[in-house]
Amino acid sequence: MTKHSLLTLIISASLVACGGGSGGNSGTSAPVQSNASSLGNPVSSKTTNIAQGTVTGFGSVIVNGVHFDVKGAAIDIDGEARVESDLAVGQVVSVTGTVDDDGIHGKATKLSAETKIRGPIASIDLTNGVIVVLGQTILINADTFYEDGVTAESLKVGDVVKVSSSINADSALVATRIEIKTGTEAKDLFLSGAVANLDTAAMTFTINGTKVDYSKATIADLPNKTLKDGMLVRVHGTVVNGIFVANGNVHSSVLDLKHDGELDTKANLELSGLVSALTPAASSNSSFVLGNTTVFFTTTTKFEGGILSDLADGIRVRVKGKFDTDRNLVAEKITLILKTKVDDEGLVQATDLTANTLTLNGVTFEVTLDTSFNDRSKADVRLFSLKDIVVGDFVDVRGYRIAASGATLERIVATRIERKNPSEKGKEGFKTEISGKVELVSADTIKVSGHTIKITNTTAISGFNNVQLFLANALGLSVEVNGVIENDVFIARVIKIENEDDDNEHGNKSSSSKSSKSSTSSSSSSSVKSSASSAASSLTQSSLSSSSASSVAFGDAVAGKQLYDGATYNCAGCHGPKGGTISINKSKTVESLASYITANMPPSNLGACNTQCGKDIAAYIKTW
Repeated sequence: MTKHSLLTLIISASLVACGGGSGGNSGTSAPVQSNASSLGNPVSSKTTNIAQGTVTGFGSVIVNGVHFDVKGAAIDIDGEARVESDLAVGQVVSVTGTVDDDGIHGKATKLSAETKIRGPIASIDLTNGVIVVLGQTILINADTFYEDGVTAESLKVGDVVKVSSSINADSALVATRIEIKTGTEAKDLFLSGAVANLDTAAMTFTINGTKVDYSKATIADLPNKTLKDGMLVRVHGTVVNGIFVANGNVHSSVLDLKHDGELDTKANLELSGLVSALTPAASSNSSFVLGNTTVFFTTTTKFEGGILSDLADGIRVRVKGKFDTDRNLVAEKITLILKTKVDDEGLVQATDLTANTLTLNGVTFEVTLDTSFNDRSKADVRLFSLKDIVVGDFVDVRGYRIAASGATLERIVATRIERKNPSEKGKEGFKTEISGKVELVSADTIKVSGHTIKITNTTAISGFNNVQLFLANALGLSVEVNGVIENDVFIARVIKIENEDDDNEHGNKSSSSKSSKSSTSSSSSSSVKSSASSAASSLTQSSLSSSSASSVAFGDAVAGKQLYDGATYNCAGCHGPKGGTISINKSKTVESLASYITANMPPSNLGACNTQCGKDIAAYIKTW
């Protein structure tokens, strides 16, 4: 192992306890309990439990922080009988079973994994983190898992990929895992999703905008042999002239709680995913949607990992509760898993299996039940957890900060730990990356997340023409720094200025392609707006619906159309005309929509669309 005194090896001990988030062999070692609040209330082992979420680790199968023993359980993946070793981190699953009183261990009677889509890649845009498969736009980001040997950059047009995903606030698919398929599997294409635009006469419907012809398929396996709008289904088939022609049986989705005729409606439920369609918390029926399940919450709902005001569209949550009579989930507890703000990689300096922490680059990360583990090193440990990580391992850790409060110190919680091969060590030294706010500035250094980083004349800095200008304005900026360690000094090679509210869910980062582009001056918005005025005839005020009158007052919809359709921000190129490719949540108020656009768009050039730009585009969107 190459020695770097900056990355001093602090401990070298035999690691025997079980790590959190991935677990050891059930019954032989204790699970992580570093964050007592995340363990949840004891759950009766006599009550049926249904857990739906992504697999975060093994040793048992870990879903939503519960270690499920699957010995004797019926396991299927996309309708085919499988075994535990066929499962992988990042797959979306539904688990039926019981949970012990500790709320951490459980025994599964049935586990079903469901893939969202399998088909050939039609296009790839790594800059914006987008691939298109079978007409579906899929976002890839730094939290997407890949099978061994596959990265975002290795994907090619024509590759047949199998994609597990969640749904974000814009109804777009966000990949949780991607695998490449060949042979027989590559010939069996399928789509999963909610039925929409059902036409029983023409025998067609759409799944997330893709047209499906089911005239050659059978619906005999569906409840009451009936298709309904909103029903979650999986269809196998081929693509003919841009239409997905289904064959064989149309299958019910294992994730469809609404239409499952055999569901135990008295079960304890635990669902995880990305919040969408959030209604105001002050309303009498406060709610949001996870996947296609409506979640209601009240003043008695317990919040952990944050407070009610932290709840927002796009936030990842874990919800425990019960069904109501309409099979909606009434939340008893909502655990917020905050947006990733910290992304660090380097050599492990220390692990503490009692405190459940991992330290690299001088930063200590807390491991919780929600931490996912993945081993992409040559060791390829399947039952990978904190106990398998040793000093000197090369890891990539993502997480978020919990601010200090009173006597409680600031904490950094790891959401994902991935071990890699140490191939990042090049001729210049050990390559690494640090993200966070600039805390301190000197003549030629900045301090980020506790790290002192040297800036040189060769450092490339997005949005700044020279180093001096950057240093004069750096304090408080959120940055992503890529660099190398030479003679114990961290030297910045590239600095990207990031938007603090960037949640990586809109595809602005791929897991292995983190672009660094110069920010466009806000004056570009003005110049485009000027050209918009001369093109006002393309969208007259009379064409605006009466319902959008407040939108016009808030922003200029005429200018907004030109901005949306223009090449500067490429809104239409990504979302499609009027949001036809990646839908836009038009239920947002024009004010909140404008704020979101200003803070998050365009993902490849954050900050380019200034406040007025956001207002104008929001006003235009509200005319749809």
